[in-house]
Amino acid sequence: MGSKRFPGKSLKKIDSKNRLIDYVILNALKSKYLNKKNVYVLTSKLKNNIPLINHIKKNYQINIITGSEENVFSRYKLLNKKGNYAILRLTGDNPLIDPLLIDNFLETFFKKKIDYLTTRAMEHSSRWKTKSSFPKGISLEVFNSKNLFQKELEFNKCNFEFPTWFFFNKKIKAKIKKFNSFGNYKYLSKNLSFTLDNHKDYIRLKSFINKNNCKPGENNIWNTF
Repeated sequence: MGSKRFPGKSLKKIDSKNRLIDYVILNALKSKYLNKKNVYVLTSKLKNNIPLINHIKKNYQINIITGSEENVFSRYKLLNKKGNYAILRLTGDNPLIDPLLIDNFLETFFKKKIDYLTTRAMEHSSRWKTKSSFPKGISLEVFNSKNLFQKELEFNKCNFEFPTWFFFNKKIKAKIKKFNSFGNYKYLSKNLSFTLDNHKDYIRLKSFINKNNCKPGENNIWNTF
């Protein structure tokens, strides 16, 4: 909610009924691997997030963790449980992540026994030269918790904002892979963008959603082609 480029964007309506956060949550809940018990919203304790938290509590029976605004990694520390488990990271400004894509992404992670899998290109990393085969805004990361928290003492203000910094900068001894596009996703132009970063993105996404009759929790991008 505290976005400097587009304040309050999490609760902006992107169709006649649904807000940005509704798409993100419902997309996740439609995955066969996810449910209300293992979906968490990690946000900050700032007052401007209270309307967002209230909206989630009113409409969804999922977990909410509040922590530092600037130290995103500290929110993951609050999620830290005993043992090793997979953490799938979806960002709150990408409303068109298909459940089908989530399922295929997680199946690859488990089947290949990878420690860190991503669709992303890491512009802020000098050691991750791999380009994404998806347009901007189709962004997923999944990783084993043991690899994330083993570097806990080394996190500092330079990388607090990026919880997976040690993966894509190859500071962790781990099996790291890029997830490639497949099927209908291969027809997407890399010049497209499905992220909501500013008001221009907002207008473009609303137009795309209206034109293609998109609905939260459906395979909207896949079914466009």
